Amino acid sequence: MSVPRSEPQSYELVIRPYSLVSLADLGDIWRYRELLWTLTARDIRVRYKQAAFGILWALIQPLAQMLVFTVLFNRLAGIRADAPVPYALFCFSGAAIWTLFSTGLGQASNSLVENAKVITKVYFPRIIVPLSSVLVAGMDFAIGFALLLIVIPFFGVSLHVGILLTPMFALLAALCAFAVGIWTSAINIQFRDVRYALPFFLQLLIYVTPVFYPSSLVPEGYRFLLLLNPMSAVVDGFRAALFGMPLPWARLGLAFATALAVALAGFWYFRRMEQSFADRV
Repeated sequence: MSVPRSEPQSYELVIRPYSLVSLADLGDIWRYRELLWTLTARDIRVRYKQAAFGILWALIQPLAQMLVFTVLFNRLAGIRADAPVPYALFCFSGAAIWTLFSTGLGQASNSLVENAKVITKVYFPRIIVPLSSVLVAGMDFAIGFALLLIVIPFFGVSLHVGILLTPMFALLAALCAFAVGIWTSAINIQFRDVRYALPFFLQLLIYVTPVFYPSSLVPEGYRFLLLLNPMSAVVDGFRAALFGMPLPWARLGLAFATALAVALAGFWYFRRMEQSFADRV
């Protein structure tokens, strides 16, 4: 007597982490650190490989901003620096640290889409992709900062020991770019409008950040708005360390707390959307 065989039941195995955010995530990033350096080195090589001016583009952008801002806002509008340095140098320093933030944010926002082939074929912590984009922007900043240190004596300004603190402000600017970038990179997977809206957003944000004007120029009744923008404290702190002025520690503490909170919330959202990246990209 034959016993009828039951049809094999189909099932779907879904592997999920215990929680959306945990300390194990940091361990994953550390385990994949070689991939992080590989992606960063690849982007650095590709970035200027076929450009006629090559790595000089990292110098042209802050220099061009310094020239334009000096002519428009210093010569024509009469804006003066509140630091004991010429306005051109005041503007160059602000443009250098701002370029780190804006370039890092722009590259991080498009990083997942640009690395679609890798994301759909190989598993690795996806957070590495926007992080590597911010590191590439850090390389550009290092080149521009080296030029800044070279031109400071030509403006008749002596180097101050506070320059040793400038890497701290570069890290804080990179944190701000990464904090917003993990939000925009995840949103860009679902809504490609991000790549069109982000340049417009950065154009507006530079006007509410003291890049080409001093914070003291903002009327007292509106200075609280600077507290809502962490990059305003970063730019002011970077200049203060560079030119030996008092550091705005309270504003810097608030800026760090704000950037960290945005980064943690963005990381939670990023992990929540991560399982759908391969399908949507």
